[in-house]
Amino acid sequence: MDELKKWYVIGSLSPRKELKVRDDARRHGLEAFVPLRYEVKTVRGQKQRKLVPAITGLMFIKGTLEEVKDYAIHAPFQVYIRKSTFSNKTDYLVIPTKAMEDFIAITEQHEEHVTYFKPEEISLRAGDQIRIKGGIYDGKEGIVMRIKGKRSKQLVVQIPGVLVAAVELTPELIEMAPETRERPSKDVDKDKKLLLEIAHRLLFEIPDKYQQENEYNLLLSELKRVRDRLVTFKGYTPASEAELALPLYLAAVKLQEGTSEAEERLQKAVFKLKDTSKLKAKCLEYIELCKKL
Repeated sequence: MDELKKWYVIGSLSPRKELKVRDDARRHGLEAFVPLRYEVKTVRGQKQRKLVPAITGLMFIKGTLEEVKDYAIHAPFQVYIRKSTFSNKTDYLVIPTKAMEDFIAITEQHEEHVTYFKPEEISLRAGDQIRIKGGIYDGKEGIVMRIKGKRSKQLVVQIPGVLVAAVELTPELIEMAPETRERPSKDVDKDKKLLLEIAHRLLFEIPDKYQQENEYNLLLSELKRVRDRLVTFKGYTPASEAELALPLYLAAVKLQEGTSEAEERLQKAVFKLKDTSKLKAKCLEYIELCKKL
């Protein structure tokens, strides 16, 4: 059951109820998280500092889809599960577990030293991917960079496409993070269908003007992970090889990585298929479509 539990992005139609939603969800046995920041307010002439939600109406709940749906229906406040803008609002936004866990671990430690950004407000390409070694952030990964207007270096962590946080670095040891690799797929048929679906959406269904939207980064990240789970596999028959080579080719086109090799592999598989094969026609159609991109 644990592998079915995922982090979902929750919105609220009830103003300023983020913390109450979080606490209520936890009472119902779900994991829940609301990013917080310190805010100074003047109350009766005196300045008071208190923790408040960093982003209005933004919460995260972990559970099975059925559990989260059930909670959203019966919650004492008006909440909903946010959906993707790229699939006619049919797919729910899901946050990768590792990204969510690192984000929570780092931002919960010192809320007063955290600065939150929208993804478009900060360039995540600048800086090196690092891993903290020792101290309160031991083992956590992020990006080291400088934020405009701040002198000190920041450790940047992100919930892909949704929220970015910058935390001031303390004098703890850091090391370059090794390139993480996905383990080989445990269900090749399922993953190759998933890869084909995601690659098709990214290549042919999302207009260019939406490629800066929040959900786009999540889809792209998922494309890379599924691709990496499949790259070591080969088909034992011409048909099974073509069914595997096709989504890998589309992923290569989207990522602009190893496109020639991926196309050569697909062409070899297609050549062995019968001319009457629907799969052959499908593969050739995709090759032509990709050449027009």
